Amino acid sequence: MFIRRIHKNNGQSKKKYYYLHLVESIRTEKGPRQKLILNLGNLNIDPSQYQALAEKIQDILTGQKSFIGIDPNLEKIAKEAARSIFKKRAQEVNQVDKRQIEKVDINSLSISNARSIGAEYVCHSAWNWLNLDDFFLSNKITKNILPLIKALIISRLINAGSEQYIKGWVENRSSLYELCGYPLATSLNSYYRGTDKIFTLKEELEKHLSEKERDIFSLDETFYFYDLTNTYFEGWCSGSQKAKYGRSKEKRSDCKLLTLGMIVDQMGFSKYTEIFPGNQYEAETLSGIIKKLEKQTTTKKIRTVVIDAGIATTNNLKWLKENGYNYIAVNRGGIPFDKDFSDMKIIKEDAKKGIKIEIKRVEHNDEDYILCRSRKKQQKEESIRSRVEQLLCDRLEYYKKGLTKKNHTKNYIKLLEVIGRLKEKYPKASKLYNIEVVPDKGEKKSNIKKLNAVDIKWKKNTNKYLDQQENEGTYVLRTDRKDLSKEKIWKIYIMSRRIESSFKDMKSHLGLRPNFHQLEDRIDAHMFISVIAYHIMHTIEQKLRLNGDNRSWRTIKNILSTHQRVTVSYKSLDEHNQLKQNHIRTTTNAEIEHIQIYKKLELPPTPLVSKKLIC
Repeated sequence: MFIRRIHKNNGQSKKKYYYLHLVESIRTEKGPRQKLILNLGNLNIDPSQYQALAEKIQDILTGQKSFIGIDPNLEKIAKEAARSIFKKRAQEVNQVDKRQIEKVDINSLSISNARSIGAEYVCHSAWNWLNLDDFFLSNKITKNILPLIKALIISRLINAGSEQYIKGWVENRSSLYELCGYPLATSLNSYYRGTDKIFTLKEELEKHLSEKERDIFSLDETFYFYDLTNTYFEGWCSGSQKAKYGRSKEKRSDCKLLTLGMIVDQMGFSKYTEIFPGNQYEAETLSGIIKKLEKQTTTKKIRTVVIDAGIATTNNLKWLKENGYNYIAVNRGGIPFDKDFSDMKIIKEDAKKGIKIEIKRVEHNDEDYILCRSRKKQQKEESIRSRVEQLLCDRLEYYKKGLTKKNHTKNYIKLLEVIGRLKEKYPKASKLYNIEVVPDKGEKKSNIKKLNAVDIKWKKNTNKYLDQQENEGTYVLRTDRKDLSKEKIWKIYIMSRRIESSFKDMKSHLGLRPNFHQLEDRIDAHMFISVIAYHIMHTIEQKLRLNGDNRSWRTIKNILSTHQRVTVSYKSLDEHNQLKQNHIRTTTNAEIEHIQIYKKLELPPTPLVSKKLIC
């Protein structure tokens, strides 16, 4: 092998472009010829290093070990070139005959190019269950680009990151391209263009996924759960009109935010999503997203929308009734009846776990209200209240002691300001106390700015305190579904935790946060890809649940991470008793844990057959 430098002319600008070709001399019927092995591109290396690079590539391909060291950068180029040659020859590779017997030089045995395949195999299978190849191909995504689209989405389930990170992962640490084929273009820009293309198909893709999931799992779309969450950006995000400062649910109000609204069914499958500005008022989003959902579904069954208190405004509940929807909502504001905890019915109790759920139904006007009380919720709220109370009292005690110490605040006006800030910081605790700053009566009040305080007093407001204790652990549901029992209404409301779980999944390990993009459409695309990844993840988890496995995707992918695709290299004797270099691309044997997962998903334990390449 040797390297040859060639040039090509641009027909319009007459500019010359230079490339390096790795070639080898071969004998043909027409005489000696040069065969192109690999186009190395425009490498910035000195011509004096051409021969060393060619020899190093030859050594890697044939398994030879050179005693002469070369530049580390040159060695890296050689390894990348050898890897590309292996990929190029992949179509010429023959399946290994397991009965083949060879004389092998054991000392030449080596294992390299280990790539994860377990989680990729499961995600690739879920992709096929959802017929995503057919969807993208029918929407003008070519076969040459399809593997790259798949990598952008599946990477969110396995190793989420930026497009640059995904490029490194899928090309150097994953076997995904071995499973689904290699894309024609693998430049970083092609990954960005792929991200943009996915988002242009948002409406069609969500409709396709919703229909496929309904067919696969026979979903009964009679209940819709709607909620919103927000995520933050790293950077100024000046290119987005929707990125706004607001109240962050992740305590990142120092960053610009974007809000994601999502509707899921009672099984946790996403039905429709929409992206809103970061400072979006939640209650204003309901009617718009429900109207868009109507275009995505054809079901004519009774549909009930389940929402929390932030969305359950009087206007929204009225709109739902006028448009043929029922509702189950967490009541907001005051309760229109006297709260009475007598005759509460216990519907769930576990003394060992400290669980006790009590409910009571109250009819009022055209609605039913379900008064609920939970011991676990009560313990949680009591713990939070006690902690905040302690923090408030500790600060009050600190300022009170400071009245008798040097260099501490004693000014009456300043202490009023300090107490005011404490009330803002601990509003839930401060409303339970009557706090008073006592001025010095002996001082003249003509100059109030110089007036000092002599004491700080605080005392529990008994009525408010008892009322707070009584309300802890309680919440009220309201609904117009008079045909459902109070137990059924409560159970339906508890299902709303599934949408909270979906948001948690997307934020924790599906790459929703943080968002590093700056362009409007690309920011939206980043969030939407996490939604598509959630569809695939939930499909896998649901298949496992139907077979008695309730483990999360995070646990499953960690178990499957030890299932690898590797290259085994060794030297053996051919029929002429000459040493030949062999490379076998194979998959490690599936372990018991792997086989159990594959069996529940109805997948064979061997993702890819072994292939052999002789150099």
